[in-house]
Amino acid sequence: MLPFIASLFLVLFLPGPALLTPTTSQELQVRGHRTPRDAKQDAIKVVITEGCATQGDSSDAGQGGKEIDLAPGSPLVLTHKIKLVPSGSGSGSGSCGCEADFAALRERLERLEREVSTLREKCGGAEGGCCTSKESKGAGCSIKPDIAECPNECSDQGRCVDGKCACFLGFSGPDCSKSNCPGNCNDNGRCVNGQCVCDPGFTGPDCSQRGCPDNCNNRGKCVNGRCVCNSGFTGPSCSDESCPGNCNKRGRCVNGQCVCNPGFTGPDCSKKACPNNCSDRGRCVNGKCVCNSGFTGADCSENSCPGNCNSRGRCVNGQCVCNSGFTGPDCSKRACPDNCNNRGRCVDGKCVCDSGFTGADCSEIACPGNCNSRGRCVNGQCVCNSGFTGPDCSERTCPNDCNNRGRCVDGKCVCNSGFTGDDCSENSCPANCNNRGRCVNGQCVCDDGFTGDDCSENSCLGNCNNRGRCVNGQCVCDDGFTGDDCSEKACPNNCSNRGKCVNGKCVCDVGFAGPDCSAKACPNNCSNKGRCVKGRCVCRRGFTGPDCSQCAEGMTGPNCDIVMSGVSQLSTQDITETSVTLVWTPPSVKYDTYHITFTSQKESDQQISAQVEGSLTTFTQTGLAAGQEYNVTITGEIDSRRGGESSTEFMTLISGPTNLRVVKTTSTSAVVQWEKSQGEIDRYRLTITPSNGAGSSQEMTVPVDQDSAHIRQLEAGRLYDITLVAEKGPSRSKPATTQAVPGPEPPTNIVFSKVTENSLTVAWTKPKSPVSGFKVTYTHAEDGEPVSVSLDSEDSILDLSKLSPGSSYEVSVISILGLDESDPIKDSVMTLPDPPTDLRAVNVTDTKALLLWRPALAAIDKYAIVYGSGTGSELRITVSGNAAEQQLSDLEGSTTYTVTITSQLGGLESSPTTTSFTTTSGSGSDGDGPGDLQAKNVTPRTALLSWKPPSKPAGRYRLTYQTEGHKMKEVIVDASVTEYNLTRLHPGSKYRVQLQAEAGGRYTTAISTEFTTGTLRFPFPTDCSQELLNGITTSGEVEIFPQGKQGTPLMVYCDMETDGGGWTVFQRRKDGSVDFFRGWKDYAKGFGDLNGEFWLGLNNLHNLTAMTKMSLRVDLRDGAESAYAKYSTFEVAKRNYKLTVGGFNGTAGDSLTYHNDRIFSTKDRDPAPFITRCAMSYRGGWWYKNCHEANLNGLYGIDVKHQGVIWTTWKGKDFSIPFTEMKMRPASFSPRASD
Repeated sequence: MLPFIASLFLVLFLPGPALLTPTTSQELQVRGHRTPRDAKQDAIKVVITEGCATQGDSSDAGQGGKEIDLAPGSPLVLTHKIKLVPSGSGSGSGSCGCEADFAALRERLERLEREVSTLREKCGGAEGGCCTSKESKGAGCSIKPDIAECPNECSDQGRCVDGKCACFLGFSGPDCSKSNCPGNCNDNGRCVNGQCVCDPGFTGPDCSQRGCPDNCNNRGKCVNGRCVCNSGFTGPSCSDESCPGNCNKRGRCVNGQCVCNPGFTGPDCSKKACPNNCSDRGRCVNGKCVCNSGFTGADCSENSCPGNCNSRGRCVNGQCVCNSGFTGPDCSKRACPDNCNNRGRCVDGKCVCDSGFTGADCSEIACPGNCNSRGRCVNGQCVCNSGFTGPDCSERTCPNDCNNRGRCVDGKCVCNSGFTGDDCSENSCPANCNNRGRCVNGQCVCDDGFTGDDCSENSCLGNCNNRGRCVNGQCVCDDGFTGDDCSEKACPNNCSNRGKCVNGKCVCDVGFAGPDCSAKACPNNCSNKGRCVKGRCVCRRGFTGPDCSQCAEGMTGPNCDIVMSGVSQLSTQDITETSVTLVWTPPSVKYDTYHITFTSQKESDQQISAQVEGSLTTFTQTGLAAGQEYNVTITGEIDSRRGGESSTEFMTLISGPTNLRVVKTTSTSAVVQWEKSQGEIDRYRLTITPSNGAGSSQEMTVPVDQDSAHIRQLEAGRLYDITLVAEKGPSRSKPATTQAVPGPEPPTNIVFSKVTENSLTVAWTKPKSPVSGFKVTYTHAEDGEPVSVSLDSEDSILDLSKLSPGSSYEVSVISILGLDESDPIKDSVMTLPDPPTDLRAVNVTDTKALLLWRPALAAIDKYAIVYGSGTGSELRITVSGNAAEQQLSDLEGSTTYTVTITSQLGGLESSPTTTSFTTTSGSGSDGDGPGDLQAKNVTPRTALLSWKPPSKPAGRYRLTYQTEGHKMKEVIVDASVTEYNLTRLHPGSKYRVQLQAEAGGRYTTAISTEFTTGTLRFPFPTDCSQELLNGITTSGEVEIFPQGKQGTPLMVYCDMETDGGGWTVFQRRKDGSVDFFRGWKDYAKGFGDLNGEFWLGLNNLHNLTAMTKMSLRVDLRDGAESAYAKYSTFEVAKRNYKLTVGGFNGTAGDSLTYHNDRIFSTKDRDPAPFITRCAMSYRGGWWYKNCHEANLNGLYGIDVKHQGVIWTTWKGKDFSIPFTEMKMRPASFSPRASD
């Protein structure tokens, strides 16, 4: 990488120095002393010594210096060249790693610039000890200013008018030395030359924005002092490359790439990693390996078995080792024991044995009939179960072989007489005990209830316990005993069938009493809390109930002697629209719960009930209706019994408005809006009070059907408190509040100027308080269609065009601050009436002429006609505004008359329309004039006129031509000419031409002809590219119409040959014939000769580049050597003519991008001076920065002091380029479109 060279130019204005620019880096040592003021100004000796190290070599700083005589009256320019040598050695390509060094150098340069600006401010002020920039004229300087000059020459920040300074924008004071910085830099910087130099950490035009470190390295945007980095970058200054998703906190970011923690992978570490990357034998899904066919294991490193051995074995080296009971390659089949010993076949894991074999594994010999499942097979023979016999156990056996006391039939004994039992081993009883007992050793043991030898008789229970006798199995008890077995004692009268007898005593049924239950009883014996009278309880005082077990109504306690009173001091608190809080004092009795009921008096059938703990003394109820009266009761409950009731009444607040907000403000008013109340109300009441308490308040009543109000008579910029309540009768809702500051201060002093028939200029005085812009609205008094134009806060003047002539307009101007608007200032203005058009004289004789014209568009009062021959004897007549012709008479023969007509409306008068005509000689002969006037070779913009000369020699010819809607043009042609070429005609237009000959002061009768010009694709081209598309391929001057047919035409030079043609040239340097060291007005308007050296004008550059997107070409030539630079973007703004340029390509190198976003400056105006006034130092008008890489408007032919015509990347700064052209054409233009 080549060394970076930054140049810093400092202009020090000394009492008498010369201008010196060392061509190499030099150390200046100035020796001498200050000359007294009254002494003669002699030359100053300056010693220059070399002392700079350059890349690749070094200079001996100790060499002798060079002494130069400096002439008085010129500034001394010191050029500091700073070289930044790459930190690495060698000449290899690529990055040198010098970013940090460059940043440090830039910071030092900016600090030096600020210090020099401060020094210049201190030295160049009205009271400073140094001289100003204009030839040592200033306080403490040797040359005194003239009396008519302004103080301190207006500090170069204004122009001097009659000894007083008219300061440029951003400066004020008697000498324009005070800078007006926006917001006084908000105390975050200092004001230097009208611009804020912000403290570290702040930025913006007014230092109101917090700066970001290293300006976010152009990798993000600065928001509130913090960098919001672009995608791909991170860190406080966006200097670090960021990683996707910040590595999802699963890794660390290294040079923009994620180094993931173990267990995670992917560009952003978002994926879970798998062990050993699944050994390349599978894919990783959510951190787990999904192995390919044939592989298994956590990392797919193992060979897999078919069917994973069906979970019936283990996989060893890809083969299944099956669990017991399973077999097959995949262990899917069940195995049989010992493979059925080859005596059967294995079916579903079970052996199907061959004939003669049996067992789970067919290892046993089979028995006949398989022993009929009544025995077991042992070595082929049946061992029968008990009860069975035979070779195959098919026969039943009898127990003990019937003990030889009977015979065995089908396994059962048929006993002989006298014997019984399963095996005939028992003796039998008489009649088999009649099935009422069992036979034991031949004797009957009878069942309960039976008796006798054969159990044929019935028996009594307990043998009647010897307290009675048994008759037919039932006891007949003795007196005093009872029961089925006479075991119970008997009760008197059998308890009168009103109770039951227990141990000889009556247990009476409910309601009966006495030894035999014959008397009536009281419930629960009156609970010992009363006496029983005829079966009913008479309770003691305080008790009640059938059995006196309950407390009387309103009483409680163990003895029912405590009164159940209600709560006291029941009241309401914190009443809102939908809620209320109840507060009470509890009674002496401690209730378990309270029952609270709210009843609306408007809708009594709608109740809200609540139950709360008895320990509470307060309760808040929500969900009430707004603006309604309620009755609330509270009752305590203990042991499921309620005490006394307490009640009160209250009314909820009415529903209030919500979301009160300011929707619009003006300078003296505000519009507020709200959401309506939900309930029924009578009205809204709005109160407006100054927030600081000073001043009077306003109160407004708003109908219930409205949800907004317009508050007037406010003071601009003052804070107001606004309160809104709803009212119903005497009740008021909860207030809604907001605050408002009336909108921006309105402009003042609306003034109209430059009023024409279709345009005017409106101006106003800006308000003192800051605003963000203005809106101008103008309305035709009759049409009533308003048109609005928005402007920036810097503007205070606006040109209105395309207006109707002779019409009244109402114009209003308002200030805008954000979304707020001020009150308008209004005034009315009347446009001038338009003049009549197409004025001409016909039927001209020696004494008469008929004037014809097309009437004005406006409804006018009259026309004023002034005509005369130029001898001072002009005549004035007026005719009706409805007229379109006028006969002039009493004219003199052979006299040229000039006629002017204006439209008049009230006190307004239009611009004039003029024509001329010449009366005839009156001799009656027409042969003295020219003849046969013809138009030929007619093109869209030219026509060749020819005629025959008169018989008598003419002194000259007078040629006039006119097309509809345009003024008549007149040409004086030499008498020797019989042809004349008309140029700059309008395409597609009909022209009328008149020709007269003049001799001896008299004109002949006019002859005339008409012709129509041809049409073009672009009859009114806006630039040279459209003229090229019209077929014009020759370079030269062309009339274009940047604003269209109705706009002002502009003469330009078109380059139709270079790079496909269609270029509009706006600057040319070729011979030094034109001085380019000019002031602001000249550069704005333009100067020079289109066929020589010229500058088209900044106003025109803005109009052309605002019309469409333009590209730029710069052509440079030095003899036979040439180069060019092209830029795809080129624009010149309206404000200070700021340059926007970019998209370079070409052979000359890019010297103009350095000047991008810079405003134009000249020797007499520099709206934003950097370190020095570049236009003064480098003798030109340009988009200077600090100061230039290109200076195409510099001094012609000057190769020193960097003041020449310079394009640094082609010839450096010490060579003035002999030929330059700057030209533009639409960026969308393609040369092929002209083919």
